[in-house]
Amino acid sequence: MSEHVTIIVEWYGPYTYDDIYDNPEWNNGLYLATGKRKHEREASIQYCGITEGSFINRFKNHHKIPEITREQEFWLGEVAYPSEVSRHYLEMAESMIVYFWQPTLNDRKKLSIPRPITLINKWYKKDCSPRYRQHTLCKDLADVLSWDGYLWRSGNLQVWEE
Repeated sequence: MSEHVTIIVEWYGPYTYDDIYDNPEWNNGLYLATGKRKHEREASIQYCGITEGSFINRFKNHHKIPEITREQEFWLGEVAYPSEVSRHYLEMAESMIVYFWQPTLNDRKKLSIPRPITLINKWYKKDCSPRYRQHTLCKDLADVLSWDGYLWRSGNLQVWEE
């Protein structure tokens, strides 16, 4: 069995396309694209992806984001652990989210079981203050998602003030 990896992602948002356009220095991380596609009644997370460059350059010519036609928003994820962020860890986190959650617009990584990983998702508002309750659109993405190669484990973390 391969080595079990732990990755912590800090998610910030939700942002509009214009918020991201106005901050071209935001880069290197994961993103969740949310909203409604044609004929959908409820907004949901539609796509999970990664970029090693700026988020806005990734979104400008994205192959799937234009399919989200209403209530389009984005969550930007920064890998907080391990501290040496590489494409390898971005891909592992993305693979875990896509396989477990099956976002509608993701085509690849839906069928490939991820390597053993524990993914911890921490949620923050745009002003970087912690979210004490999960945002409605992200309620189905567990704060802790773990796959040991045999069993899945998931759950949510309680956020406490000092």
